Amino acid sequence: MADDGSGPLRIAIVGGGIAGLAAAHEALLLAKDRRRAVIVMVLEKARQLGGNLITEASGGFLLDAGADSWVTTKPHAAALAREVGLQDSIIGTREGTRRYFVAWHDGLHPVPDGLVLGVPTRVTPLIRTPIFSALGKLRMALEPLIPARRFEGDDDESIADFAIRRLGREAADRLVAPLLGGISAGDASDLSVRAAFPQFVAMERDHGSLVRGTIAAQRARARAAGQGAGDGAFRSLRGGIAGLARAVAEHAREAGALLQTGVGVRTLSRAGATWSLELEGGGRTTADAVILAVPASAASVLLRSIDNVVARDLGAVPFGSTATVFLGYRCEDVAHPLDGVGFVVPRSLGRPILAGTWVSSKWEGRAPDGHVLVRAFFSLGGGVDGDDGSLVRLARAELTALMGLSATPVLSRVFRFDHASPQMRVGHLARMREVREGLARVAPGLRVAGGGYEGIGIADSVRQGREAARTILEGR
Repeated sequence: MADDGSGPLRIAIVGGGIAGLAAAHEALLLAKDRRRAVIVMVLEKARQLGGNLITEASGGFLLDAGADSWVTTKPHAAALAREVGLQDSIIGTREGTRRYFVAWHDGLHPVPDGLVLGVPTRVTPLIRTPIFSALGKLRMALEPLIPARRFEGDDDESIADFAIRRLGREAADRLVAPLLGGISAGDASDLSVRAAFPQFVAMERDHGSLVRGTIAAQRARARAAGQGAGDGAFRSLRGGIAGLARAVAEHAREAGALLQTGVGVRTLSRAGATWSLELEGGGRTTADAVILAVPASAASVLLRSIDNVVARDLGAVPFGSTATVFLGYRCEDVAHPLDGVGFVVPRSLGRPILAGTWVSSKWEGRAPDGHVLVRAFFSLGGGVDGDDGSLVRLARAELTALMGLSATPVLSRVFRFDHASPQMRVGHLARMREVREGLARVAPGLRVAGGGYEGIGIADSVRQGREAARTILEGR
């Protein structure tokens, strides 16, 4: 590779989750394109790369412990998957089971056709559903007549308030809040709609209505379906979602990245233009630029010696803990048809379970022949805790109450994610803007990226990692 005479640019990426791996991939790709000599090292504290992208095979079942997919409306994850050779492994959800259910009163009810995240695009199915009262249905149908709010500067609004304003309280409480708030295992009355779901704010801004914006998005997807993109709104990988992290890591390693696991960073300091990273267990490494692809809480600790204000702002981002409980059953033991991707549970019902996924109905290849796989999702704390056995018993009790599923499972597996769900509360984007401005002022050559800074999910983590690497390379 050609060099500009200044020597190779050393980039240290702290964190080997998908954001850090995407940053390494982008840095090496840009360096090759620009014939710039670089040394890219990824330092991951855990014993394996991939962060929360975890896939485990057990007894013929395939378990995606945390996130199991990315959304097609955000192209960043799919683009990365194609770049690392996974184009033939990308799968969509099963065509016949793409609807979802909501728990209400006497059991699980299918969300009406044409109701997209609480936004009604068809009248007849809305009229027939028992989920909402007549007044609630009327209020939802009137959404196109509600004046649009124009957000200025750091104006913000909670997911719940946004949904109430646009669709009414019933839609907000019974459907929108459990769907959108549940993704972060948080309370929709606290979480920022601008930070977590900016696409809905954009719909209101660009179309004046969520109904009109949703219909426009559906038409765009229909056009895309004519180009081979008609496999639903989500994508995963045939061998499980962790395959994305593995492929990106292997691609980066082949391109020259130094990927180290079991290596945590204790402290971060700067002398002139050089960053010094003290490693846990002894040792030190230096770099010309640093990307902190770790949760805001971990970045806060490392930045205390750099800027107290930035560290304080990052440390103020709360995180929740969650658990997923997988249960595998023989088909003959399950009376429920599992004719959808799963269900959500409104907080007003007071149940401990937040949601359930009928994994083998949602994706192909997740259960052996003659078996089904179900996943229960819990927010830990507030009375939901205990050992794995306790969580399995709780999951079975909830599935019995909601689905009549009382059989003994042939497989049970619990995954815990401690302090791994960022709660991007109202005002989050303003805080992150101040963080980035502070870093630009006191720590040039340092970027933060990953879940909980801007956006949520795999695609946003990939985007932030690549943007961080691009910013560093373009500034050199």
